[in-house]
Amino acid sequence: MTDAAGMTTELFRREGGRNRFTARTATVTEVAEVGGFTRVTVTGPEFADFVSGGPADHVRVYFPDAVSGELVAPRPVGPGEDGIIRPERPGFCRDFTPLHMRAVADSIAVDIDILRHDAPGPAARWAASAAPGDTLVLVGPRGSRGATLHAPRVLLVVDGTALPAAGRWIADLPEGCEVEVVADVPEHDLPWVMDYLRTEGGREVPVMRAGDDLAATVRTRTIDAGTFVFAAAEAGRLVPVRRYLRHELGLPRAQFAVSGYWKRGTAGFDHHAPIDPEDPED
Repeated sequence: MTDAAGMTTELFRREGGRNRFTARTATVTEVAEVGGFTRVTVTGPEFADFVSGGPADHVRVYFPDAVSGELVAPRPVGPGEDGIIRPERPGFCRDFTPLHMRAVADSIAVDIDILRHDAPGPAARWAASAAPGDTLVLVGPRGSRGATLHAPRVLLVVDGTALPAAGRWIADLPEGCEVEVVADVPEHDLPWVMDYLRTEGGREVPVMRAGDDLAATVRTRTIDAGTFVFAAAEAGRLVPVRRYLRHELGLPRAQFAVSGYWKRGTAGFDHHAPIDPEDPED
């Protein structure tokens, strides 16, 4: 006999596993503008065994110093081995969703979409002048968790930084799954956001722009016993969203995933950190 908790866990089960964790030297092969992103395509001999099997996967991308051009990054332990050797001093890095893994020659090519900003940070400034032949280092993904394949409905709550992950979610979910997106983006960005999600996800899904209060917008959406919620955006905006899901609705832990992709006023925010230190995960 299966209890209610067991049925819920099975309904929202996400297959996953570890990948070989290493640092890979990446050569830029193409740069293009896609919606509000600069898409940078990279590959290299060390990408032959690159794997990314989950829509919320991330790679840590190390960029050259904006002034000196020096690239300070981890290096692999050895060919085919698991692990990295960290540099004596930290290099500049940010996390991104890997996209469109495909075979090229004897290796794998990967796309990285870097959001353009009115006040660009170091990663966006690098992308603005990126060109084929440039070198980066990618670390990870350490592991992958696939999309939930049995949930009747999925609600994606994302801002611009998480649109690539949302596109992967839509593409990975079964056709019969009802998908809705709450986009925490400026009103003037909504047309390209909808085009981007349609192209990346491979199908049309309803997209609603969030209001000033993100949690209030989420409250207007249907979240029933068959709805899985993935939320990824600025950490502070997500605190009341998580409290609503976790405490007011009382959703089982298997039914939602909330991740702060960045935090206002904090450079290099670790998205593994609790977004609500007063209420950490169980």
